[in-house]
Amino acid sequence: MTILKEKLSDFKEKFEEAQKLIEDAKTETLEPYKNHYRAREILCELEQNLINVADSFKDDDDDRLTINAILGYVMKDIGKISMFVDETTLAEKYFLRTIELLESDKDSLKIIVCYVDVLNQLGILWSKLQDVEKSKVYLLKSEGTANHFREMSKIQPLTIFDVFGTSDEIEKGKGQESLEKTCTLTYFYLAQVFGQLGDLDTSAKYCHLTLNRQLELKDYEPVEWALNSATLSQYYFTKNMLKQSRHLLAASSYMLSNLSADIETCELTEDQRAAAVENIKHRTADVDLCFAKYCMYIIKTSIERLLQEDETTDTDAAKYKINTHCERFPLDLGVFEQQVTDQFVLTYDDAKHVFLEAQSYLNKAKEYYSLETEASQYARIIQDYASLFKHLAFFDDDTANQAKLHKRRADQLEAVQKELNPTYYLNICRELMFELGLTYSDMLDIKCDKLKYEEVQPQVLSKINKLCHKAIEKFQEFIDTYKDKKTNEIPESLDIDEFQAIACAHFNLGRLFYKIITPDKKMQLENTQSSLLNYKTFLNYCDKHKEVAERMKGEKGVTQSMAELLPHKIKKLMDEISQ
Repeated sequence: MTILKEKLSDFKEKFEEAQKLIEDAKTETLEPYKNHYRAREILCELEQNLINVADSFKDDDDDRLTINAILGYVMKDIGKISMFVDETTLAEKYFLRTIELLESDKDSLKIIVCYVDVLNQLGILWSKLQDVEKSKVYLLKSEGTANHFREMSKIQPLTIFDVFGTSDEIEKGKGQESLEKTCTLTYFYLAQVFGQLGDLDTSAKYCHLTLNRQLELKDYEPVEWALNSATLSQYYFTKNMLKQSRHLLAASSYMLSNLSADIETCELTEDQRAAAVENIKHRTADVDLCFAKYCMYIIKTSIERLLQEDETTDTDAAKYKINTHCERFPLDLGVFEQQVTDQFVLTYDDAKHVFLEAQSYLNKAKEYYSLETEASQYARIIQDYASLFKHLAFFDDDTANQAKLHKRRADQLEAVQKELNPTYYLNICRELMFELGLTYSDMLDIKCDKLKYEEVQPQVLSKINKLCHKAIEKFQEFIDTYKDKKTNEIPESLDIDEFQAIACAHFNLGRLFYKIITPDKKMQLENTQSSLLNYKTFLNYCDKHKEVAERMKGEKGVTQSMAELLPHKIKKLMDEISQ
């Protein structure tokens, strides 16, 4: 080597000085960019020094490669600093110059790590600039370049510090580790990019690759890894990949369980230990909620499958088919996976088992998300509780048991609504009101169905009317939350989902007023007029908002029929009253 060792030592000293400034900037709060600007100045000086000496080694291939490798790292880091301080034009310029410099030698042991990383940086840059397609191109090129190097080279790559030193000073394995960690970041960024492009299958694939590589390289933060694994599981169960989803959730629980045990034995101050324990409790609750969502999906989708059985088409069969493929992590997860099924359920007993598991996960989550400390999340948990009772009722053939399950559903929702101030929790309160309206309507339907087979008793009629009025009260309460306080009218500025919800509430009110049973003709007339008024209001929303009409075709058909029938009934009642 003809480059003087002293010269490389000087270059290394300057490079490390810049790296230290960047590292120290992580704790700087008053002037967060100060260290970065100073580090860039040092690197720019180093860049010029390297360019000045480069001509001296044109004829020595190994020395030229060494200078270019160091220069590539320097220019790449100047680009990274520029991107960090939001000077994106300068950042792109340096990244592209780095690519141009290293392109012909990209498969060199001294170059490959830097080349793959600078492609990553260009991917990040264009993602920040909202050109996701361009970002994807650079990231896929990064992935392809790394894969090609692995296939072609049996010798491990070098780090920048290996390049600075002699052959005797090379840290064995560090270069390969650096390349693999850089590739893991490539997969991570590709997952984000494909997600932004709407290609969720490919995004999920790269998410899983990232998690798996982090395990293999032992390069992860346990809590973050567990959360990412649990989050990914939520995508897979929607694709009926229940085995894969359960595996990811089990891995999350495994990771947090092991970390919790480690916290008990590692050396920490009292404050550090308390903070770590609190963080684990928080994230364990989040994973429990993900597990509960998985269980709820199984029960809900099982119901959909059973309802479709009589009219199943090839498309429906494919929609509900379980995909048993599962990419497994190198972890022993048997204990965690055995807690819940990875199959849809057919019977009440099977559904009850999944119900109890979901209930257990929600109970554990409630230990962290209490009404006093996390009211919004607590309310969401109660809504999930209520959904579980609703779904389990489907599998129970005993109407008395169905009614009890819906009653428990209503009790849960009523209790939490009473505790929430609509001023601060308006959206959640609206959801609770609407869901309570539906719950009382479901209870009403059970009571009305029993009338077909049993002798009518006064107490039964009283219960039916009480449920009608409870449901009416909740739907009307829901609608009123949208009314302008001055005009008492629904604003025209709502979004289409809100208009649909209000229209749906009016549809239910039309149905409920018509179901009230009374021998009093005047009350019958009043209820029938209220029913017609709400049905007409529903049709007005359909006329004003075509998307609402499109989404609620079935309800619109029923309403049109009732809007034709009810005026005749009203006239008949009026004639009877006037006699």
